[in-house]
Amino acid sequence: MDDKLRDRVEALFEEAPQTKKASELKEELISNLTEKYNDLVANGRTSEEAYNSVIAGIGDIDELIRGLKHSSPFDQEKELISRKKTALVVSASVGLYIFSVIVLIVCTELLRLDDILSIVLFLFTITIPTCLLIYHFMAQPSYKKEEDTLVEEFKEWNQNSKYKKELYQSINSIMWTLVTVIYLLVSFIFGIWAFSWIIFIIGAVLQQIIHLIFSLSNRKE
Repeated sequence: MDDKLRDRVEALFEEAPQTKKASELKEELISNLTEKYNDLVANGRTSEEAYNSVIAGIGDIDELIRGLKHSSPFDQEKELISRKKTALVVSASVGLYIFSVIVLIVCTELLRLDDILSIVLFLFTITIPTCLLIYHFMAQPSYKKEEDTLVEEFKEWNQNSKYKKELYQSINSIMWTLVTVIYLLVSFIFGIWAFSWIIFIIGAVLQQIIHLIFSLSNRKE
């Protein structure tokens, strides 16, 4: 029956362009159909009933194929604007994080301010980019399914995947910027160049932890 499902999806994608994106979409659809089919059979449906049920639940595949062939200028412009906005927010946030470290150094080493006051100013400074990043990613629109079909489920999954990819890249960019700043700061202030490189190892471990968290989140979906 797996071959029958694959043949059915292959037939639906006959008019689709031969691109990597189309191939990934097709394999994702086959995987979802097979999973739903196995669940129905496990719950007592016959093979034929399960097959007919999952095929009926695919939805309008033509719309997805049209999207694979060409996207409208409006959609392309909208995506370009969104990417530019994300790049601007992340760049500004990274700059503010670096600035916050400079503020701490100036307060403690040059102005000789009280340690508590210096830390308060530092925390206040890093609050601004943190709030900026949280607001930007929380304000991203999410796709809501219009009907309970696999096509609509894929559209929702695809939108969420793009959002998570942007978020993951932004977190990595900010984390490695902070790691570099902390490395230089610790090395110059304490003069421990022979040991401060360990900070980069810690950064690599943190990156793997972040990657694991995102991977587990994707599997749950």
